[in-house]
Amino acid sequence: MSRLSLFLLASCCFILTACGRYQPAEGYPPADFAGPTPIQLSEEILLTLKNGQDATALVDQLAALEPQELAAALDSRNKKLAFWVNTYNGMVQYLLTRNPALFDDSSAFFSTPSYTVAGKKMSPNEMEHAIIRGGENRFGLGFIPQLFPNKFERTFKIRGGDSRVHFALNCGAADCPPVAVYQPATFDVQVEERIRKYLQKHSEIREEEGRKVLYTSPLFSWFRGDFRDHGGIDDFLVEYGVLTEDNKDMKREYKSYDWTLKTGIWAE
Repeated sequence: MSRLSLFLLASCCFILTACGRYQPAEGYPPADFAGPTPIQLSEEILLTLKNGQDATALVDQLAALEPQELAAALDSRNKKLAFWVNTYNGMVQYLLTRNPALFDDSSAFFSTPSYTVAGKKMSPNEMEHAIIRGGENRFGLGFIPQLFPNKFERTFKIRGGDSRVHFALNCGAADCPPVAVYQPATFDVQVEERIRKYLQKHSEIREEEGRKVLYTSPLFSWFRGDFRDHGGIDDFLVEYGVLTEDNKDMKREYKSYDWTLKTGIWAE
């Protein structure tokens, strides 16, 4: 390959890399920054909603962020996880407490861009599947990625996903996990506590026709491919105390999911 060809190839790679994602703003936050940071905003929105107050001013601040500032703030995996889980839950609670009728057509609610983060108007589906689940196709059960993510999604998605988030995201339905306010430093401890409590409430072993059957959350069925990061659903259930190594091959059935609108389900 000629030097010119190599130069052109290298230039194309550089351009694609530079333009493919938002680059973190240098020197953010500045020394005189008074806050709140994007992560603090995501926390304050939830706390304001929990207290029954209007979070519109905070929501507007989140919308006005520059994507380069957000990229600079979310410089670790746990920061991304805490921010996006809080923001998803804040989006859902904010929209549905202001206008519960949006949930009458839940398909439209989840697919309609209606909440802005760093200049990007997003739907609940986009935030959940393209960002939090790491760029998964929402119809692919966790086995099929999105083919053409946009620049915002490429910048902020949780690479590789994290199956634990299914027990942290609240979509406004009665059977959704309670809303906690997640912080990067304690995200792992917080989410694992939420998983154990949710599965304890939504799992039971029944005796049927002379054998035991586990009835548990349909979240495992809807997102079955996501649980490969824990070795599969069986190993996940063992890790969080629902089953043991001796009975993890037990037959599983999935309970019905209660889609009744119920906002304000806050973690204790």
